Amino acid sequence: MKKITVFLLAVVVLVGASSSAYAHSGRTDKNGGHNCSAKSIQKGLCKGYHYHNKKR
Repeated sequence: MKKITVFLLAVVVLVGASSSAYAHSGRTDKNGGHNCSAKSIQKGLCKGYHYHNKKR
């Protein structure tokens, strides 16, 4: 029983870590970019339009 619990915990951690790497708060357009929200600009996270997962 302990081995199953450890295995399931490891799977949950690995899946959670891999999916959170690409998370962001805005939707992207056909070019893979979007405008920053006012909240993100205030925090200094980005400025204006920017891209995700694309080299530009």
